[in-house]
Amino acid sequence: MKKTTNDEITRVEIYPPLGIARVGNSPEAYFFGPEIPGVREEDKGNYRDEKGRIKRQAARFRLFGLNSKGQIVKELSAADGEITWTVHIANKKAAWFNFDQALDIPSSRGQVGSDVPAIASIYRNAKTKDRSLLAIDPGPRTISGRNVNANGKDSKYAFDNGQFFNTPVYLGELRTDASGNLIFLGGYGHSASYKNTPPTTFANNDGWHDDTSDGPVDASIKLKNGKVLSAHDGWVLTAPPDFAPGVRAFTSGYDLLLQVATEKQPALKPKKVNFYDHIYPILSGLSLTQWVNAGFFQDYGWGSTSYFNAAELLKQLSNPSDKYKPMRVNLFSQFRNPNYEVMQATAIPPFYGDGVTLNVNSVDPREWMAILPLQYEWLQAWANGNFVTGKLTPPKTWNNMTPEERANGLIRATLDETLGGPFHPGCEFTWPMRHKQMYSAPFRIKRRTAPEGDLGTELTSYLCLKEGGVLDGSTPGDITRWMAVPWQTDTASCLSSYVTYSGEYLPTFWPARVPNDVLLEENYLTIMDPKAKSADKEKAFSVSERKKWLRGIIYNDQNPAQRLSTNRTPGLIRFINDWYQLGIILRKKGPARNVLFPEVMWVETGRTLAKNTLLKTSVSAEKALYAISEEYHKH
Repeated sequence: MKKTTNDEITRVEIYPPLGIARVGNSPEAYFFGPEIPGVREEDKGNYRDEKGRIKRQAARFRLFGLNSKGQIVKELSAADGEITWTVHIANKKAAWFNFDQALDIPSSRGQVGSDVPAIASIYRNAKTKDRSLLAIDPGPRTISGRNVNANGKDSKYAFDNGQFFNTPVYLGELRTDASGNLIFLGGYGHSASYKNTPPTTFANNDGWHDDTSDGPVDASIKLKNGKVLSAHDGWVLTAPPDFAPGVRAFTSGYDLLLQVATEKQPALKPKKVNFYDHIYPILSGLSLTQWVNAGFFQDYGWGSTSYFNAAELLKQLSNPSDKYKPMRVNLFSQFRNPNYEVMQATAIPPFYGDGVTLNVNSVDPREWMAILPLQYEWLQAWANGNFVTGKLTPPKTWNNMTPEERANGLIRATLDETLGGPFHPGCEFTWPMRHKQMYSAPFRIKRRTAPEGDLGTELTSYLCLKEGGVLDGSTPGDITRWMAVPWQTDTASCLSSYVTYSGEYLPTFWPARVPNDVLLEENYLTIMDPKAKSADKEKAFSVSERKKWLRGIIYNDQNPAQRLSTNRTPGLIRFINDWYQLGIILRKKGPARNVLFPEVMWVETGRTLAKNTLLKTSVSAEKALYAISEEYHKH
C-alpha cells in the first residue's frame, strides 16, 4: 500500500462550514462578512453605496486540503487545480408551518401549567392547495475559474428562476475571486404580498414572501496530478442585514454551535477555563451591548460599577486567588441557571426567553433567556478559582495564520456575527440549530437523504424531535423556513420593554443585530467637538439622549419614547418599505485623552428616514410595497 506524507492531500473540506450572506438593496455594491475572529474590516462607505442604499454582505467559501490523519495542511486555490463550486438554495418560508414559538421547550409540549396547552403549528398559507406555488426553488448553479461573473451580470450564475405564485423571485448569484474561491451573494431585501394584503403579525403573514434563502454548497478540485477530490459539507444562508456590525451578540451563533459540538464530541471542551478566552467574552458582552440598548448602558456601560472593560475591575476578576473569590462567587450567583428549574426574573442576562408571553403571572422559567450550559460551567469553574488568567492577544493577519488557523478562524469569525438566542424566532436561524441531529459533524449541517414525508396539517414537538424527524437532516431552504415571513416584520417587532413593569429599556431581544437605543451622530459630534462645553458633552452622552433606533417606524422621537400606534400594521408596512433608511451602528473613536468618555464609541450613522411620525397613506396606497424594481432584475 502506498504511503502518504504528512503534507499529501487525501481529502478536502469547505470553510466556513456555514457561510452567512445578508440582504442589501444596493444593486451592485457588496462587502465580505468577517473572516478573521475579532476583526471587522471597516467598509468604505459605511456599508452603503453612493446613494445610501445598504450593501449586500457576501459569503466567501474556501477549500482546504487535509492529509490522511485529518489534519488541515493547505488552503487550496486555482493555482493548485481546477475548483468547481455548486450551490443549491431555496426559500420555503411560505410553504412551511407557522412560527408560534420554539417547539423544543416544555411549554410547547404542554408541560408548563395546566392552562398552557401543547403547541400544534398549522401551515402558512393553509388555504393554498398547490404547495409548489409557495416554495421558491431555482435549482442548483455551478461555477468554476478565477474572477468569474465579477460584475454579477451573467444570468447563468443567477438564482433568478425560482417562483412565488408564478412570479420570479431573485435569490442571489455566484461569483469567484482571483483565487477561485466562491463568492455567494443573496437577495436584495425585497418582500411582497402576491395579493396585496397587509402584514399583520411578526412572523406569519400569508401571501407574503421575501428573498432570504439557504442551501448546500459543494466543491471539487482536479489537482495538477489528475486526482479529483470532492467536498459536500458546506452550507450558505442569506439573512437580514446586520444593523450593528461588530457588536457581538451576548450569546452568539458560535457559542451555540460550540455548545452542540461539545455535546456531539465532549473532547472539544477546553481542558482548562481561560479567563480571557471563556469568561471575558461573556462579561464584556454585557458592556458592549450598552451601544444598542440604554438599559445595558445604565447597568453595564461606561461609568457604571459593572463596566467590565474597566482595567482595575478586569485585574481583579481575572485573578484566580482566593482574595477575589467572594467577588467571583457573587457575580456568578447573578447569572440565570440554564437548567430552567425555577423562575429567575431578575437574573443575568436581561433578555426575553424562548417562552416569553409577557404574562406577569407566568410561572415558566423560559420567559427569560439563560446563558448556555457550557458557558455556565465555565463561569462556575471561574467562580471557584479553577481557571487560568491567559491574556488578550491581538488577532493575527491572514498571511500569518497557518492553514488550520485560517479554517478554524473562518468558523468563528462567521458565527460570532450571528445570534445564538433567544429564538422567537431569531435573526439568521432559530431553535433547531441547538439540536445534535441537525449536524453531520461539528458546525456542519447534515444533509437529508430520505424524503421528509407527509407531516400532516400540524407540526408538533414530537414530529420535530423524534429520531428521523424533521430535524434529522436538511435540504435547500430548510434552515430559513422556520424564520419570519417576511423578515422585516420580525425585525420591526424586536423591541425592548414591551411591558414596562421591569423598567424603561429592559428586557430586550436582539439589540446586537436589531438595536433598541442608540447614540445619535449629532450627539457624537458634540462629544468630539473640542469647543463644546463639558456639560453639553456629558448631556449628549447620557442615557436621556439615547433615541430609539425604530423611531418613526414604531416609536416617536422622544425619550422616554411612546408607540406611534396601537395598530402594528402601519409600522410593519413602513419598515418593509424603508428598512434601508434606518441607521447602521458603527464603531468610532472617542475623544483623545478624556477620562469622561470611552476611547471607542458605537454611533448611529447613515439614517435618512424622514421624520414624519406616522404613515398618512393607506395600506392600499403603498404601491412601492409590492412593486419589484427593475433595477433588481437586470440580471
